[in-house]
Amino acid sequence: MITDKILKLSTYAGKIILENGGETHRVENTVCKICEMYGYSSDCFATLTGIMASLEDQEGNISSLIVRISKRGTNLDKIHRVNLLADEAYKHTPEEFMRSLKSIEIKKPYPMHLNFLAYAFCAASFSVIFGGTYRDFIVAMIVGGALNIFIRISTKLEINNFIINSVGGSICAVIGVFFLKIGVADNLDKIIIGSLMLLVPGLALTNAVRDIIAGDFIAGIARGVEALLIATSLAIGTGAVLTLML
Repeated sequence: MITDKILKLSTYAGKIILENGGETHRVENTVCKICEMYGYSSDCFATLTGIMASLEDQEGNISSLIVRISKRGTNLDKIHRVNLLADEAYKHTPEEFMRSLKSIEIKKPYPMHLNFLAYAFCAASFSVIFGGTYRDFIVAMIVGGALNIFIRISTKLEINNFIINSVGGSICAVIGVFFLKIGVADNLDKIIIGSLMLLVPGLALTNAVRDIIAGDFIAGIARGVEALLIATSLAIGTGAVLTLML
């Protein structure tokens, strides 16, 4: 049935947005907007772990669908592409729209070497911003590169996010302390802080505030707790290493 196709593609669009760091109210608006552009009234309720949507056709028949969200990451480019596609839904048949969504979802991320360099230079730049020296810059660059390798491997192994951040904080501290003890680094705190900025849950915290402002208190509180847990895991990993090695 055409209504089932519309419902599936609209929730699929919402799924892509939610899995890549979008806010829940954006997901709800996108799902409803797509359905309305095809001439159907709909309702949608989204949380961080699922999307529930219903659609009513011209004869009053109601279809509903629940989509489970099992993974979440950050890819603002995919969110942007889905938003642009949703704004022009009326220009596409449901089949064309679904093909476009699938091409967005399978779009390859940035090359590994570019991602590696971004991690390295971001960590190094933050260390200088916080008052580090050129030697701290070099060490922080090494830490950033190591973090990138660890996160890439951990993501493929589907390791728990709390563990990833705890171990990531430990890696920052271990490498920083090592280079400090052999006399290469000048300021351990600047190196660690600069490197930890790569793991700080800025997007989760921002989305928590935006969801709360939009009136979605459940998602806002959930994202706020998520950001708090990430910050706690970073503190545990870093603090444990500093306590043992200093």
